[in-house]
Amino acid sequence: MSWFNRTKNASLGIDISGTTIKLLELIRTGNSYQVAHFSIVSLPHDAASQKKISTTVIADGIKRALKDAGSSLKQAVVAVTESAIMTKTISLPASLTDDEMEEELIMTADQYLPYSLDDLNFDFEVHGINKNNPEMVDVLLVASRRENVDDRIEALSLAGLKASIIDVEGYAMENAFSILSSPFLNPNNDQTIAIVDIGSTMTSLIILNNGKVIYTRGQSIGGKQLTEEIQRQYGLTYEDAGLAKKKGGLPDNYNETILFPFQKSLIQQIQRSLQSFTSSNTYKSLDGIILAGGGASMPSIDQLIQSHLNTPVNIANPFLNMSLSHHVNAQSLSKEAPSLMLACGLALRGFDA
Repeated sequence: MSWFNRTKNASLGIDISGTTIKLLELIRTGNSYQVAHFSIVSLPHDAASQKKISTTVIADGIKRALKDAGSSLKQAVVAVTESAIMTKTISLPASLTDDEMEEELIMTADQYLPYSLDDLNFDFEVHGINKNNPEMVDVLLVASRRENVDDRIEALSLAGLKASIIDVEGYAMENAFSILSSPFLNPNNDQTIAIVDIGSTMTSLIILNNGKVIYTRGQSIGGKQLTEEIQRQYGLTYEDAGLAKKKGGLPDNYNETILFPFQKSLIQQIQRSLQSFTSSNTYKSLDGIILAGGGASMPSIDQLIQSHLNTPVNIANPFLNMSLSHHVNAQSLSKEAPSLMLACGLALRGFDA
């Protein structure tokens, strides 16, 4: 999904959350990609508690990320969250061109969406022939309130950038999924795979069948809760708690009193999301789970999820088959790879224009 497009050979993806800015620049040569620059910077720790983070705070974070990464690109790909979009699958005559479909949707969108088109940005994607009528095609209509899109455009502008594409997080993840390597991924099979993105304030479940998103769901649990519990339990500042969570050095009772209970709660939430999916869909089992997000680096979290859900689990690394520029520290990139999954999908989207 994209509301703005430009063609380019280098692409900058920026993952904007309530706690961090994750920036990734890729260069494409033929069918190969190179990681040119990347950076992860934290936003003020109280920003995520605000109902709406100011575009100025986001812009300042983007500026710092650009400086840290060393990227000189002036256009970027960003995304709106799943909670900020509305979707509807409709059927249109297969004989229509893309322009004719867009014109038809403009005329009839108020039948499918709860807002006036004046208040929305929308896009569409043809998903294939309608199974009940071969003369019709199924079209996915995706819309978001203009304010959701405009806020991101404004933040980029304040940081000295232009939006080349405004994507949707789930579809950016789908794009990143297309280049993953995993023992249980077989491109020749019709597989159902779950991406579990364990972020700072939200854990998202994205189900793909044959590489296409068919279901998304978010749960309000993430790494920020773990950091806050460390802060409360041991009397640390938020920043020191976050650093200790990553680098270790916490008291001996940390695993039993804080980490394990948090992981148990997280797995329960993932199970509930999966149960919601299977109860409302014909896909009753998963071929595998891919962990993404900063929470994927928690000790043994992949083994715990695999044991509890009895499903193969793999930690995402979209950069395994990419070369690295001399600006990129390979060890740092490998460590942060799961958390850069969305930024990678956004950067890859920039090459679709």
